[in-house]
Amino acid sequence: MRPATRSNGSGAPGVKVAKVSRKWPYERRILAWMLLLAVPGLLLAAVTLATIQAPWGAWLFGWLPAAILSFVIAVIARSRAAYPLRTLANLVEAIRQQDYALRGVTGPSPGALQELIAEVNALSEDLRAKRFERLEADLLLAKLVAELDAAVLAFNDDRVLSMVNPAGAGLFAARSSDLLGRTAESLGLEECFGFRSPQVVQKIFPGKQGKFRIQASTFREAGIPQHLLVITDLSLTLRQEERLAWQRLIRVIGHELNNSLTPIQSLAESLTHLLERTPRPVDWDADAKAGLKVITERARSLGNFMNNYARLTRLPPPNKKAISIKSLVSRLAALEPDCVIRLEDHPDLQIDADRGQIEQLLINLIKNAHEANLAAGTAEPVTVRWRKSPAGVDLEVVDDGTGLPDSGNLFTPFFTTKPGGSGIGLLLGRQIAEAHGGHLQLFNREDGQRGCIARVSLPL
Repeated sequence: MRPATRSNGSGAPGVKVAKVSRKWPYERRILAWMLLLAVPGLLLAAVTLATIQAPWGAWLFGWLPAAILSFVIAVIARSRAAYPLRTLANLVEAIRQQDYALRGVTGPSPGALQELIAEVNALSEDLRAKRFERLEADLLLAKLVAELDAAVLAFNDDRVLSMVNPAGAGLFAARSSDLLGRTAESLGLEECFGFRSPQVVQKIFPGKQGKFRIQASTFREAGIPQHLLVITDLSLTLRQEERLAWQRLIRVIGHELNNSLTPIQSLAESLTHLLERTPRPVDWDADAKAGLKVITERARSLGNFMNNYARLTRLPPPNKKAISIKSLVSRLAALEPDCVIRLEDHPDLQIDADRGQIEQLLINLIKNAHEANLAAGTAEPVTVRWRKSPAGVDLEVVDDGTGLPDSGNLFTPFFTTKPGGSGIGLLLGRQIAEAHGGHLQLFNREDGQRGCIARVSLPL
């Protein structure tokens, strides 16, 4: 039996296989060799009996039993020779089917077949141990991936999703089983495969929106290229930045309080000294009135400031009811007579929302858009439109102003670019949108026109 080299059918050359006779199986050849060994003795006995002209009884009770016994011994030898090989075949088949619990029995006497069975048993035990090690490693890896806050998504060579961890499923507000089999294009991740180095991008997913750190890489499974995307939500970092913003806000409030209370305290002390003087100055009443007027103005200014601050902290939970988008927007157009509003005609949609809060949110956005148009010196109306989105409905307020300022403080409390503005409208609007399970975005128009788009995304 000489080894030969041929392809294994999958295109991998160099696999050595053994030539095995298909005409004469191993058991038949053993039987044939055993019978062949018995033939010379039987022939010699037959020639001897024929030479001495033995009677038929000698043939019947001598030569025939010997021939039958030789055949029986050959059959038993064939069975004994095939039994260890069948045992080895069963062991190898069990290994091929990844059943490493089957073991071959080795006899007390040493021998080549006994050593071979012992080695196969040892191989089975090694493979069993390695299988458990691999399973434990896979379970540990799966546990680690499942516990990651970052979204991990694996795609095959056709960019079809083959694995996603719970954080990735939460990113799309869906179950993992519903996401598997979807293409990267349908998930909005096609462009992310080019991020070979980490990229921080602003992105909106059905389950979350904000800034994300995205990195793409490749690996191989069974020799086939696979793609891996790791998407990290930067919310924690941004929340730390927001905490710094609140610290700055506290400093602003402290500064405003000091600016108001310091002159009030100084004027109150001055008026007290004035009243204690005897005799009082001739113009003391004019001084008292002027001081009281300043105190009143500073107190009113401080009260307005604190009222604006209180609006941010006293937003009640939304009382949600079914609302028609078309009727809501039409009502807003009637409530703002000083602002020309152009409504784009779209199919009506129903949302569950607090009508009062959503109206307040849209009124603030419409007023901002109207003031942006006036500041830019344009008479264009404010456009209000809506459309269905994968996560619900998008309400957009579009202006023709000068666009957004290059500032990251749009949602910082009391930050404003308008004279006399309070700086809480956008922040209050974002709180209303998030309380309804949505979000508020502002970005410049990309249709070749100047201006800004305020988009409110709400679930249906």
